[in-house]
Amino acid sequence: MDFNDIKNVWKNSFEDEGHLNKEEIEAKLKIKSKSNTALKKVKRNYLFELIGGGSIFLYFMLWLYINLENHKLIIIPFCILFFGLLLSFSWRNYNRIRKTVISADQLKPALQKTIKDIERYVNFNKSNFTKFILLPFAIIFGLGLGIFIGAGEKEISEILSLLKNEVLIKIVIVFVVGLGITIPLSQYLNKKMYKQHLDELKQCLKDFEEIEE
Repeated sequence: MDFNDIKNVWKNSFEDEGHLNKEEIEAKLKIKSKSNTALKKVKRNYLFELIGGGSIFLYFMLWLYINLENHKLIIIPFCILFFGLLLSFSWRNYNRIRKTVISADQLKPALQKTIKDIERYVNFNKSNFTKFILLPFAIIFGLGLGIFIGAGEKEISEILSLLKNEVLIKIVIVFVVGLGITIPLSQYLNKKMYKQHLDELKQCLKDFEEIEE
């Protein structure tokens, strides 16, 4: 691609286009390409998370409906509420960026908006609220659900009467081990699926600003 072809690709992108040299235009085109590549990976990961989480949720609800006794089906609305809130949060964040395209004529503002949208999700995933409130609650919810289902036809009062010291100690151990696994795992997935691509977009914005100076 010669210089005139490059300028035609970039035409109307900047008011000072005529003052950009070949290297600057090529650099900005490269930033645009890298930005869209990172954005596509983030969109793919959002979609993977939604499809995977949604499939597990539907399978789990179906399993509960088939295996729970009638008097225990009341637990299903609570499961729908808990998992539904998590999935709706992921959907809202995916919906913010699913139609985003980082174009030549709006490169800087598009980068800034995309970074802001993805950063909101990344920060939520690595926040103390997620690590020390949401994840512990999810583990407790899962343990409680397992006990509730495993008790068979026993009533709640009978289940509570069985929770002696040894059982409680086992529950605490499972909770601590589960938390010790899920927190690092969730942070690793957050970094691999979103934060590394967010860092790429931030670097693209930094490179763009350096060209502008």
